[in-house]
Amino acid sequence: MEEPNYHAEREAILQDVLKVFCEKGDVHAVREAGRKIVDLQAAGEARHKQMLESIKELSRQVDHAKQEHAEQKVSLLNPAQKQRLLEEHGRVHDNIKKLRQETEGLREKVHTVEGKARELAMREQQIKQEESVEVPRARHTISLYANISSIRWDYNSENVKGWITGASGSGLKAFELDPSKHSQYFITNCLWDLMDNC
Repeated sequence: MEEPNYHAEREAILQDVLKVFCEKGDVHAVREAGRKIVDLQAAGEARHKQMLESIKELSRQVDHAKQEHAEQKVSLLNPAQKQRLLEEHGRVHDNIKKLRQETEGLREKVHTVEGKARELAMREQQIKQEESVEVPRARHTISLYANISSIRWDYNSENVKGWITGASGSGLKAFELDPSKHSQYFITNCLWDLMDNC
């Protein structure tokens, strides 16, 4: 019968292995978020350019309306024409004001998104740094305990999958457990049972 501290150490290593398998999604989520941020920035820039063109066009319309107004004033416009031009001028002015507000709002959104992008980039860098340290260490530990425990892991599977060989090399048992359906405690106990019965 194994000593109790050896049993606890093997159980801790198996739980570390399960943790490494379960945390791979963080890097993918950060990268996907980074791509979405780039897409949002591109859309924001396109919208900004479109608004600038609209502002330029509206400015041209205002200049043209002012010129027409001046010419018609000289030729003593009747009150109905003056009223129509004033209304048109007011609409153009309101449109320019609205576009400027939209541009300012878009700038704030871009600024916010850039801040989030910086945070995500720093988080991705942290994850890569942690991964560069933890993954080799975990693999070394896994390799060491795989040799001791006679477990051979299938690293290509999304699940906890592999084979356990008996101490004499006579028995071989396959296992595959879904970490989304089973707790770490259950998986650890299941692996212990397979090792004891092999």
